[in-house]
Amino acid sequence: MNKTQWIKWGWAFAAAVALAFAPQLAFARGGTNPGAGGKITGERYWPARAATRHIEAARGYAQEFQQYVKAVPQPDPSVVKDIKTELGRYLVEAQKHLAAMKKDAEGNKEAVAAVEKLEKDLATAIDHNKAMIACCENQTFDKVGAMTCCTDLVKQLDKIHADHQALMKKLAGGK
Repeated sequence: MNKTQWIKWGWAFAAAVALAFAPQLAFARGGTNPGAGGKITGERYWPARAATRHIEAARGYAQEFQQYVKAVPQPDPSVVKDIKTELGRYLVEAQKHLAAMKKDAEGNKEAVAAVEKLEKDLATAIDHNKAMIACCENQTFDKVGAMTCCTDLVKQLDKIHADHQALMKKLAGGK
């Protein structure tokens, strides 16, 4: 074998060794195992991340719909139907992920209490959403009433989002 072939074999061997030991190195750093108490940190914990995404999507929909209602004389029924479906779906999905978080946090009374508060606040947001949709589906559209419903929903979702982010930061150790 010539020198070039020895170098290629050396690089191949080094790459094989690196690949063989990569999982052990990641595990040792905590890359694949969050460790005791790390399950619900918010960094890699799926239900928390999914709840965040659904809450943020619901906030975005509610804020945009509020701007839409403000700008038009009366919301188009197809838009109201879309908001009813999509916003409702985001709220229900957030509810499911919060329930998973509460179940997974069983040993942490403080975390369970915080998630239960989020669940209660989310139930209020769902009620605000139903009221907002009812206002917009009403044949005699009341713009002031609809705007009040929109504002109540947006404020509630802003509160839920802030509380959820604070919980995730606290569970992650203030990172």
